[in-house]
Amino acid sequence: MTSSDKTISFEPSRKTGEDERLVIFVGGFDPRGARHYHQLMRAESQKQPAVSGDGKYEIGSREKWSEGAGAPGKSLHSRWRVAQADPDGTAGADFVFFDWHDQVRLHWPQGRLAVFRQALGTYVSIWKLRRWLKPVREQARFTLWALMYPLVYVLLVLLAGVGLGACLVQLWDGLPVPGALVLMLAVVAAVGWGGLVLDRYLHISWLLRILNFAHASSKKAFPELDERIEAMAEDVAKAMQQQRWREVVVVGFSVGSVQALKLTRALRSKLAQSPLSLAPSRKPVVNLVTLGNCIPLFGLFPGAGALRQTLREIALDDAVYWADISSPSDSVCFGMCDVVGLSLREDGQTNPPQAARFFAAAGKRHPQWGLNPQAVCSPRFHKLFLPATYRWLRRNKMRMHFQYLMAGEVAGAYDYFELLTSAGPMQDYLERKLVR
Repeated sequence: MTSSDKTISFEPSRKTGEDERLVIFVGGFDPRGARHYHQLMRAESQKQPAVSGDGKYEIGSREKWSEGAGAPGKSLHSRWRVAQADPDGTAGADFVFFDWHDQVRLHWPQGRLAVFRQALGTYVSIWKLRRWLKPVREQARFTLWALMYPLVYVLLVLLAGVGLGACLVQLWDGLPVPGALVLMLAVVAAVGWGGLVLDRYLHISWLLRILNFAHASSKKAFPELDERIEAMAEDVAKAMQQQRWREVVVVGFSVGSVQALKLTRALRSKLAQSPLSLAPSRKPVVNLVTLGNCIPLFGLFPGAGALRQTLREIALDDAVYWADISSPSDSVCFGMCDVVGLSLREDGQTNPPQAARFFAAAGKRHPQWGLNPQAVCSPRFHKLFLPATYRWLRRNKMRMHFQYLMAGEVAGAYDYFELLTSAGPMQDYLERKLVR
């Protein structure tokens, strides 16, 4: 039996789960499933020890985990063990990959032209939201530029096509009007095709897919995905009540940060019925870590009321420790921002409640809506690479966005694999290593 054929129950990977951390990873808007991310983790974890000088990381075989009653006879999610071998022992975590790539594929047009056509409606909706773009520009100007980047690119390609066509028509003396029109259309089509080819390197359509999905998510529900989240939360809550792990950490990457919020809320709802889980000695009950979050992108659309309600609840829940690790240099995410406050502006929630606090960033203090996220920090990617490599990374938006899950080139504060496998509470590790 291969690793991909295995179906296991939700039991800790070691005989004693007291020293283990359960990590539930929710990936981004990516049609690739657990196999890709398992291979990526194996490859990158082998590079990290040479950079940090720590012991090697061991990534276990990938096993399928079924949701039991939630999906009889059908394996959805995957699990493997992540461990760090060091002289003092072995720290590790049970790593569960929450799989929703099948839902992504339902909203992943095969052709780039279809993506660009969908983007027309998306940008019309963004234009209607232009009154909220000023605070986004103030807190995440690189992200706003990245969102406008595809629109500017399309306009430049069209202008180039029309301009080149007009030049050729002028050079062709005596060309009749029908012939001039045909030539103009042919040149525009050729330049447009060249723009689509160039997109393979610039990843314009990748940005548009994320933007289009954020727009679509505000207009429709995803009942199958919601049921999957509820089923996962129920199983994890039952295991937590039996104290199988020392802590549970929900990790949301990119667009997966939105689904991670929903999973955290569902898990808290299930745990609310357990006096054991809510005892003072057990707080915080749930840890939420968002990497390269895209939450305000989804929350700003008018139809995202359910997401904004989830945000309000988590922002004021002191039994949740939420840490956001997002880089301002990653122009696809909202780094070092008031994530909740930006997302709630559509509801008129511009003033922080009594639970609001302040966090430090670049020597300034900014108001934050609610208690959570309790830690807002940057991975400082510029400290993880040599200058030449980092300049290349800044030009490749897609590669930069995936750096949260990959090894660096130079030892620095951010180490994804150490974060997953660190001994002790996740909160202690983050505040010791990343919070400034």
